[in-house]
Amino acid sequence: MYLGRIFLAFIGFLFLIFLVILLFVVGGGKKPPAGPTIKPLADYANTDAQVILTVNGAINGDDLHRAIRITVDQNSRELNVIQGYSDTIIQTNTNYNTADAYSAFLSSLQLAGFTLKHDTTAAKQGEAGQCPLGQRINFELTQDGNTLSNLWTTSCSASIGNFGGNASLIQQLFQNQITNYSNLTANVDLAATE
Repeated sequence: MYLGRIFLAFIGFLFLIFLVILLFVVGGGKKPPAGPTIKPLADYANTDAQVILTVNGAINGDDLHRAIRITVDQNSRELNVIQGYSDTIIQTNTNYNTADAYSAFLSSLQLAGFTLKHDTTAAKQGEAGQCPLGQRINFELTQDGNTLSNLWTTSCSASIGNFGGNASLIQQLFQNQITNYSNLTANVDLAATE
């Protein structure tokens, strides 16, 4: 009877060690780094942070491919028209900005879900090749040369990509930042096939 108790205590001790090891290996090890913490967007108004919208056109030949990129920070609002896949800027337009105007813009972006993320199967596959005849839209927040948020969606379906905000509202808000946006982009064909 005494040996039976010792045997049960030994088995219990081994079981306890097994549980401790299991917890350490499965749940107690190092956790992957959680990306940068994003503050409310208006908190970036008096910093060097930039918000960037890039709309890539249809996947076509390098000479036909176009993208429109709008970059806004506390000092400037810039429109770039890009040719090809190597970021060749063929047209640029820059206007001044103020911290107060930037703060109002950032608050609007926050309400529209600029940094709202969701996971989809396509997001895990990546942006390359998605919606090849439509547009791929990127929403980026950078500060001090670091990307704090980089989300994307497509014109083919809002469920493609990892962006969870209101894409059409955010695109309009960015376009409204550029004086004469319609005239400046009138000859940009994001769907060119020939």
